[in-house]
Amino acid sequence: MARQMQVTSPNGHYVPRSPPLLPPPPPPPLSPPRTPAPAPSAVKKQKSPTYAQGGDAHAVALTTVSAPATASSRDDRVYHDDGGGQVLDGIILVLRAGAALSAFVSMALVASCRHGDWMDFLHYQEYRYLLGASVVAFMYSAVQALRKYRQMRRGAAHASFFDFAGDQAVAYLLVTAAAAALPITIRMRSAVVNVFTDAIAASIVLGFLAFAALALSAMLSGCKLSRQAHY
Repeated sequence: MARQMQVTSPNGHYVPRSPPLLPPPPPPPLSPPRTPAPAPSAVKKQKSPTYAQGGDAHAVALTTVSAPATASSRDDRVYHDDGGGQVLDGIILVLRAGAALSAFVSMALVASCRHGDWMDFLHYQEYRYLLGASVVAFMYSAVQALRKYRQMRRGAAHASFFDFAGDQAVAYLLVTAAAAALPITIRMRSAVVNVFTDAIAASIVLGFLAFAALALSAMLSGCKLSRQAHY
């Protein structure tokens, strides 16, 4: 063994032979670092793992943007935002039901004034106008109250421009009819007070009450419509 590891020099001395050179061991494999879970937010940013390529490290940042809210989610938030929409819907429902009841009683009182001679509402165009306005107000208010009740039961009571404009139009119709019938009724009651004049006076008062209910309902409908437009 010792002779194989040594060689003889020209002058007779022994020179040890250097051991053969071995290749260096390969470097250990690099594992990518773990990335933390992204936090839930509207815009999420996370760093991608760092890869070794040619001795230099390169990092690429990935950015993901969440999709915007859809129109349906905005509509749901309008009604279920803070509970204020449900309160407004309840008030509007009560006002329209009250307007329908007042208009119905006013219509019935005018239609019952058929006592003959001058105590007949058909002889006065102001009372015929009051009867027609009461009929329109009763039908409109009853249909709108029933519609609002069904919408609240389904949880989708959204304001519309038809509600806002319809309440105003019918309210103006009622107030003009009651105002037109008021002067002639005052003149009649200054001369005589009987069943006819009492019924007409009560009908006029109920017409003004129905007007006030629909006017307040129109104001609340406009408020709800403006709040809904901001979402």
